[in-house]
Amino acid sequence: MLDMKNILDRFLQAVLSLFPLSPFRETINELGSLPYLGYINWFVPIGDFVKIGSVWLAAIAAYYAWSIIARWIKLIS
Repeated sequence: MLDMKNILDRFLQAVLSLFPLSPFRETINELGSLPYLGYINWFVPIGDFVKIGSVWLAAIAAYYAWSIIARWIKLIS
């Protein structure tokens, strides 16, 4: 079982190495050094917005995926 995990880890690492690096890395690092960012985040909880948005996006993606599958197997027209 451990060998299979290592094989899967190596495969996924190889696949991820094919993608380019993030173009936003420098911008994100610069934002981390802002002294007042914590105060802004207290009033506007960006982390919570990202969590809610990602769950919403996953739900929409699941809906569209199910819609495509249902059309393929002729459950809906």
